[in-house]
Amino acid sequence: MMDNCTPVRIKGRDNDIRFSKNSTRVYFRFDTAFLDVNKAKCLNGFPDQKGYCAFDLISAQKTFTWFAITKVVNGKYPIWANQMDIWSPKISKNQEQYFYSLCFAFAFAENRCVVTKFEKDNPVIGAPEVIVDNPLSPLNPESFWSTILQKQIVKAPSLANDLVEAIRKLYKTFASQYCQSGIIRNIGLHDEPYFKYFEYPDFLTPNSGLIQIKKFAELNNATDLNELFKEISEKTKLVKDEIFRILVDDFKYFE
Repeated sequence: MMDNCTPVRIKGRDNDIRFSKNSTRVYFRFDTAFLDVNKAKCLNGFPDQKGYCAFDLISAQKTFTWFAITKVVNGKYPIWANQMDIWSPKISKNQEQYFYSLCFAFAFAENRCVVTKFEKDNPVIGAPEVIVDNPLSPLNPESFWSTILQKQIVKAPSLANDLVEAIRKLYKTFASQYCQSGIIRNIGLHDEPYFKYFEYPDFLTPNSGLIQIKKFAELNNATDLNELFKEISEKTKLVKDEIFRILVDDFKYFE
């Protein structure tokens, strides 16, 4: 995935666990320096550079924590850290599960995953059709979210769970009210970078990415979806602030 979510074909290696044909991998673009924290992204395809992959719980704990740190310290970290590399927090055992829950929930809300497909013979004759699915869909029982991360979200304290439930409510509303048939086409997203280079009509499925559903809601003035996105935004800020508080006050990240 390019920076603007334009998909690009790559040839994966069969023995590399970072590659999968299914929605069971989450990818990130990370720069190591604090100076570049604003460049971090959470995607459903390898970025064009500096890519990292979450393929199981351990790798998810590392990458989702790294992603959360880049976002919550942006514009807030002390000047003396400006030329330093990001370091791992010293996570206390009694807060470990809660902290990871917050990081998972934050990326659940702030990812740039999309659902699209490469049509066959594009860009060369003989190239197969490739479905690009969303590993952070709560409606797909086989997604990375459903199989690995959902069960890690703690119920109390409730901040992470509240955000997760708001996102799940959005997906359920979109699926039941706008995407009952399983797919909708020609919905105004044909100029988006994840569709514009293909010949088929733009489309959404119940598993489409949050940024796709949000664009759809804005274009179609879907009041119910827009209200849910507003709720998600408010809860995301609370989670973001809590991650920063724990990092600085509890884990003494900059001391």
